[in-house]
Amino acid sequence: MTLLWGTYPAAGLGTPAGLGEGIWAQAGTGVGGAAQVLDLPAPSFLLAHPRLPLAYAASELPASTLTVLDVSRPASPRIVASLSTGGADACHLLLAPDARTLYVSHYSSGDLAVVRLGEDGLPVDDAPAQSFSHAGSGPNEDRQEGPHAHSAVLAPGGGHLLVCDLGTDELRRYRILEDGLLESDGIAATFPPGAGPRHAAVRGHLIYVTCELDHVLRTLRWDAASATAQVVAETPATLAPARSAEPQDAHVALVTAESRRHGGDLVLVSVRGADVISVFDVAPEGELTYRGAFDAGHWPRYFAVVGDRLLVGEERGHRVRAYALADVVGLPPERGIGDIAQLPCAVAEVTSPACVIAV
Repeated sequence: MTLLWGTYPAAGLGTPAGLGEGIWAQAGTGVGGAAQVLDLPAPSFLLAHPRLPLAYAASELPASTLTVLDVSRPASPRIVASLSTGGADACHLLLAPDARTLYVSHYSSGDLAVVRLGEDGLPVDDAPAQSFSHAGSGPNEDRQEGPHAHSAVLAPGGGHLLVCDLGTDELRRYRILEDGLLESDGIAATFPPGAGPRHAAVRGHLIYVTCELDHVLRTLRWDAASATAQVVAETPATLAPARSAEPQDAHVALVTAESRRHGGDLVLVSVRGADVISVFDVAPEGELTYRGAFDAGHWPRYFAVVGDRLLVGEERGHRVRAYALADVVGLPPERGIGDIAQLPCAVAEVTSPACVIAV
């Protein structure tokens, strides 16, 4: 197994792309050095095909592109297809369960694009089959001047696709048709003004949404009959104080009891500025209890559990970290409010890491 890291330009998000950034490879344990193996402009989000030796890269550009990589030799990935996604600053990819449809979220334009894939995992068209725009804004004039589709997730039950729109404080709803194409179906949930929903994780009938702008992790209960979700609980994403900047929530993920091999489920949240990952225990019925936070380096944008490791990219620290999942699971409750624990980790240099996958 090999880890592939997608990166931003060396000067960071929002700076000119195509100046040497690209894909980096590292041994699958996350221990040991990493090396750049492909030049690609701002591949900020990567996704692996579940069955084929392919990976998909979203280049976060004013005119975004989707690139398909042959990763049968991970140390030398090869571009096999590319197409324009039709939107600005693609920042998230989601594959349908049958891997025949790819959903692309665009931050700056707010569009959601739908790309059809063949049995070989390659796009069947030279452009997205569908593109859904949106309208609206929020009270944060700097960040909510218009719609900002930040990520997509399958709703509980799998009948709808939900898009976290940071700009309009909404969960946009799309009905999934038999062929994987979508039908716009209104709004599933509305958040408090200025919340800025960014990423979501689903557990049963509950949806955990991390909100970047007001720094709150919200639990929503999905109602299948109405295809709507209601906020039922709220908690700060961390109690750790600001260290490098004002806290901004980034990514949320569920660690199941099966993947951690004992105990109950966990929810993890990365918080930039505080520069930590927060650990929440999940009660059987889904209630979250904050356990504590541990240092995750400078600006931990994205993380992923791969095998028995937790992998974290320090976007502004230009490093990647690999923690033993057992250490994360065993994090003791904080002794004082806002304490930041230190966990052992392996560290490697990667310029502006934004996302990681295992192939």
